[in-house]
Amino acid sequence: MRTTVWFVRAGQSVANRQRRFQGQSNSGLTTLGIAQMQQAADELRRQKVTYIYSALQQVTQESAAYIAASQQLSPQWDAAWADQNLGALTALTRHEAQKQFPAEMALRVQNPVHGAAPDAESVGDVSRRCIAAWNGLLRRHRGQRVVVVTQALPIQMILCAVLGTPLAQAWSWRMDNGGLTCFDLYGQTAIVRCINATVSLQRADIDAANGSLPPNPEASFT
Repeated sequence: MRTTVWFVRAGQSVANRQRRFQGQSNSGLTTLGIAQMQQAADELRRQKVTYIYSALQQVTQESAAYIAASQQLSPQWDAAWADQNLGALTALTRHEAQKQFPAEMALRVQNPVHGAAPDAESVGDVSRRCIAAWNGLLRRHRGQRVVVVTQALPIQMILCAVLGTPLAQAWSWRMDNGGLTCFDLYGQTAIVRCINATVSLQRADIDAANGSLPPNPEASFT
């Protein structure tokens, strides 16, 4: 019996566009982010998804709403799939963070698994949280097709866990906004169907979207 899990990185947010540390803060989709999620929803339309999970942040909920609308499903909100809590670094640019927290930023480089800013999670913390969520998802949805809308780091954590890759090498996998990563599971055997599959958006697509995108499907956020 095959269980299929699709991970979708949320579309570009305002914080992404401004190159700010987003973490678990709320930041809405940009026009490009909306176009990315429309493409992702189109790609997943033929998959006959049975459940959709989303982290609680604004950008993930808005992103999940596009996929849910195409599947005629209601997304389930799950805090376990949130991005890393970045604590004091949240909403800062890298330059601002380097200036205000030089020691903490250096620690993130020196100890990428356990180094963390004040009041923040480490990458190891995120890994434990996401692996617990992954194991629970597989128990609940054996034989089904599930979508999880989250951010880059949780997807990288699951790739590390499934493929036995050290957490310090999590950044070996690029995760673009709107990218799709898929696992097929047969019992304890996991097959990676794709990693960070994306559909290129042409400049004309974005220009046209600026004046013609439909309103975002209903999506509340906290």
